[in-house]
Amino acid sequence: MLAQRLLKPNLLKTVSKSQIRLASTAISQASISGLDKRWENLPEPEKKTVIDALSERQKLPWDQLTAQEKKAAYYISFGEWGPRRPLYNAAEKRTIFWGTVAGLGICTALFLGIRHFRNVPKTMHKDWQEKSDEYLKSKHANPFSHYSQVQSK
Repeated sequence: MLAQRLLKPNLLKTVSKSQIRLASTAISQASISGLDKRWENLPEPEKKTVIDALSERQKLPWDQLTAQEKKAAYYISFGEWGPRRPLYNAAEKRTIFWGTVAGLGICTALFLGIRHFRNVPKTMHKDWQEKSDEYLKSKHANPFSHYSQVQSK
């Protein structure tokens, strides 16, 4: 028991010193430069190594990290990869936009074409509506003081 008590603090000091030493050395620029462009193609063990190294470096004060390390840490945490990858790239977005515009244009043309070439019912002509007014006058119809049936121009 006494040996464990004596060895344990020394072991903890050794481990913490090695972690501090590893965390205090900057990560090589080659491993983190352009990380956003090559992250998807990196093998999993290399990704894990970069993530572990950056997480150790982030335990230090933030001002001790290099700009590349800050960018790499931000990209790994919040970048557009994995579940945060956009659903559509720029070319697909253009295709969707112009397809939608074309669809709306076709629907508008179809609506206006049908509306222009429709058969207007005979009850919508002004002559019919005036005759309906005369008929209502002859029957003494007075629904609340007004009975005009004229809706056409």
